[in-house]
Amino acid sequence: YGENTPGSIVANTLRFFSQGMKVAVEISIMALEAGLIAPGNEVIAIGGTDEGADTAIVARPAFARKIKEYRVCEILCKPRLA
Repeated sequence: YGENTPGSIVANTLRFFSQGMKVAVEISIMALEAGLIAPGNEVIAIGGTDEGADTAIVARPAFARKIKEYRVCEILCKPRLA
């Protein structure tokens, strides 16, 4: 508990934008790794919380083991900061 692993650092960084940003990045990586999208393709990924979708991005996903190659090309929408 309380360790800063590379995965937790990435997750916490994405949460600075919104929980939906973290979810959108995760689901696009999962879709790539499941073979549902081809490497190098841009996709629109939508994420949110249990209250609903609140974030949409255009991204070029990378495999989890190559997370530094992941590119968020555009943030289409995200929650407004309070």
